[in-house]
Amino acid sequence: MNQTINTSTSEVPAVLPEKFCPQCGKSTLPLSVPHVSTECKDCGRTVHFVRPGDNGEGIRVEAGEQFTIPAGWITLSLEPKANGKLFRSGLPFLLNQFFVSNAPTEESITEFVDNLEKEFDNYVEKTEAAKGLNLATEDGTKELIARLEADKQSRDWYIFAASMFCGGIKWSIENENAQRAAWAGYMMGTFRALSIVSEPVFEETLWRGYLANEVVYEAAAAAGNRSPAELEALKKLEPLFQRLDETALHALVDSGLAIGPKINVKHLPEELLRALAKHQLATRERERQEIRQAEKDRREDERTTRKDRREDIELRIKWLTIGATLAGIVASLVVKFA
Repeated sequence: MNQTINTSTSEVPAVLPEKFCPQCGKSTLPLSVPHVSTECKDCGRTVHFVRPGDNGEGIRVEAGEQFTIPAGWITLSLEPKANGKLFRSGLPFLLNQFFVSNAPTEESITEFVDNLEKEFDNYVEKTEAAKGLNLATEDGTKELIARLEADKQSRDWYIFAASMFCGGIKWSIENENAQRAAWAGYMMGTFRALSIVSEPVFEETLWRGYLANEVVYEAAAAAGNRSPAELEALKKLEPLFQRLDETALHALVDSGLAIGPKINVKHLPEELLRALAKHQLATRERERQEIRQAEKDRREDERTTRKDRREDIELRIKWLTIGATLAGIVASLVVKFA
């Protein structure tokens, strides 16, 4: 009597998942995060995984393993991120990315300008000034221009103006007007550059840099020719400024009034006291940023750890399920053929 054994894929997978090694369970596909790769001793295929370093920090790479950082994983930005940090030496590269990347050739300039115009128009259509307007009509366009012209120092206006000059470039090329094309190109480039530096993160970074430089300059100028007695007095004053809350510090710095009488100091120059107050404000802001970044890094680490644990558990469950299924089939065969 012939025996029929049910080996449908609903019970036993005909082919094990190719993205995992059937022996060690590690990924056979490169990961999207920094990882190590090595040859699996059981199946001979290259497997990719993350092995945390001491105390769970970093990645430990052992002899014979290859360490990989995926393309695009490290990004440079003026906005601090968990996976990238900008140093002074990287600033020229970043600025080139902002202003020079994807520069067109002479042959592709028309296509380049056309793409820029579409990009600018898409932005303008989503601005607050464009809300409620039908930009396909002449009245809608006129109203948009009137609204944007109300603030010609806004990023929205810069991008709108750049879009208009894109149209001027294309018209000038089509009509073989070289002088007008050159002028329109200059104006478009100017407004495009203004739109880049007025981007919120760029603008805020620039302003913070100015404020920090002002504090350093004023502190250096104030302390440049100070007597030992004045420097000693500054050291004693520092705890006083540390005890003041930020509201009081801002009031001292921004009011324009003399600081000495308010803190009962009579023999130190006002510029020195003001510089010390600004330094204290800058220090507190830096500490807050460091705390926020540390908290962001901690959450990212926890998210990565949870993801790794979840994948590990899913993998273990998968192999346990396969093992249990195979064990059940073997038991059935034993019973049937006993």
